Amino acid sequence: MNDSINNDTDLIINSGFIPFDIDTLDKESILEEEIFQYIFSIGEALERTKAIVKLQEKAKDLKVGRSFSNLLKAYQTDYVQNMKQKGSNSIQFTNPPLQGLKCGKWKADDGGVSKIEMTNFEAKTVSACSHPILPVERLINIDTETEKVKIAFYKDNRWQKVTVERSMVANKSNIIQLSDRGIEVNSDNAKDLVSYLAEVITLNAKEIPVSRSTDRLGWINGEFAPYTSNLKYDGDIAYKDVYESVKPNGDYETWKKELIKLRENKVMHLLIAASFASPLLNLIGSLPFVVHLWGGTGAGKTVALMVAMSVWGNPGTGKLVRTLNSTKVALARYTSFLHDIPMAGDELQIIKSAWENFDSLIMYLTEGIDRGRGKAYGGLEIQSTWQNVFLFTGEEPITKSNSGGGVKNRVIEIEATEKLVEDGNITASFVKDNYGHAGREFIECLPNKKVLQERYRQIFTQLLKEVDTTDKQAMAMAAILLADEISTDLIFKDKKLTIDDIRPYMHSSKEVDVSTRAYDLIIDWINSNAKKFNEDSPSEIWGKFQDNYCCINKMVLNKMLHDNGIDFEAIKKKLADDGKIERDINGKYTRAVKVSGKLGRYVKLLMPEDNDEGQMTLVYDEEIPF
Repeated sequence: MNDSINNDTDLIINSGFIPFDIDTLDKESILEEEIFQYIFSIGEALERTKAIVKLQEKAKDLKVGRSFSNLLKAYQTDYVQNMKQKGSNSIQFTNPPLQGLKCGKWKADDGGVSKIEMTNFEAKTVSACSHPILPVERLINIDTETEKVKIAFYKDNRWQKVTVERSMVANKSNIIQLSDRGIEVNSDNAKDLVSYLAEVITLNAKEIPVSRSTDRLGWINGEFAPYTSNLKYDGDIAYKDVYESVKPNGDYETWKKELIKLRENKVMHLLIAASFASPLLNLIGSLPFVVHLWGGTGAGKTVALMVAMSVWGNPGTGKLVRTLNSTKVALARYTSFLHDIPMAGDELQIIKSAWENFDSLIMYLTEGIDRGRGKAYGGLEIQSTWQNVFLFTGEEPITKSNSGGGVKNRVIEIEATEKLVEDGNITASFVKDNYGHAGREFIECLPNKKVLQERYRQIFTQLLKEVDTTDKQAMAMAAILLADEISTDLIFKDKKLTIDDIRPYMHSSKEVDVSTRAYDLIIDWINSNAKKFNEDSPSEIWGKFQDNYCCINKMVLNKMLHDNGIDFEAIKKKLADDGKIERDINGKYTRAVKVSGKLGRYVKLLMPEDNDEGQMTLVYDEEIPF
């Protein structure tokens, strides 16, 4: 299947010789090269098709039909390619990155790319580019199945390369953007450069290498980038360093010994387990969640983050550990690029001024999907998604007392009350020299999806049975415990985390329930403003105490709750269902009450009282603790 095919074919045509008898062919001879040379020597398409049909029927009878069809396709590809290249010029650049390419009627040498066209019976030179340029590789993205092309060009005394989407070099308006990368293209030669590149790609379909590529990390159709073989990066150049950071370095056994020592600290152990948990979320169908390590300076939070990320690769700042000083769009793009590998963000407080609070940031990141955006040169970007664990550090908790239940559910907060490492500088230097072995082994040795999901459900059910928490908190912690179980058995072979180890870091159902936290807030507020619920008070009056209730002016209550980030409309039904608000006969959440002789609508809230042991309980049910 090379240029000799054409020479042999010419001989057959000129002699009129048919080199075989179909009836006498056997399994071996029907697959020989001369059979296919004869097929493509037939000039008439109809006659060629007749010959192919007869040979296919014979091959089927001989039970080699599939082999014959595969060879036929291969020879057809060669035949078409040879026909295209017949009479084509060759690219004559000095020491190009890829040699032996055809370029049709174009003249491509060190002076650039041009061709002669006849216009009104006059010869005219058309220039596609003033310097050497050629496509050297096609990249097929295994995730999106879109194609990119790597362009090499000679400028400033060296060969340079740029990888762009195929659509950019297929349109005269889009290709002008390559001028930003140093390629001499403008509105005058854009059309001709598009034509030249397209012709070279078409003429050299076999000569230009085709590679599988990806623009992100993580799971892609059952494979895990970058651990998949023969996979190249074709994504944003800003993330190329991060992509290349996910690799092994240093000594694996030394790393394991050091990590076993560090895992004796329960917080460090949990953080490492959370790092391993990230790629499991996709397999077990769990939602993204945040693990936030907070505390004062000197506790070793940043070093702990580096240790956790050394599972996957280089944990240096700017590599797999990054500051969070980014816009919302930048965070989404970076998280989408990581996809299944944990996103490690250090020093959360540096973006505090950019957000009213962190609730909206948490909800945005843990949704796992970004809104679609337009491309700079037209069309829409593929919507960004991710399914990973977020490992954050900061000097204060990421959630507040008034954070919504959805936010509390998605966060596991860990306070660093003691030093996590003895010598932070030594540990940081160690994991910057030894990293990236465990992640690959973990991925390659994972049980199948069905086994993972079954074990995950068992841990999840056990957590709900033994810990007062919510489903989503149990989902997050079950993923961590599952990852710890696998990584301990596979890699560390030391003690696993137990439910008692992680129990202190899980929010209880009451902590997550907004109505319960709102009720506690209202009671505290009433107690601190008791004088304003006295009808004899000389100052403003917000309501009054009535039997075991406090009647509160709805406008005043709404304002207080709003100031604390709570919407009364969102909690009133739950409060009423729990018996903490008394409805009127029409089912309304306010009642007509006279205060200081004036009738108005008030929220009638049940007050707790002291029981015999000094504990606060609701009046209507002494079994429910306040």
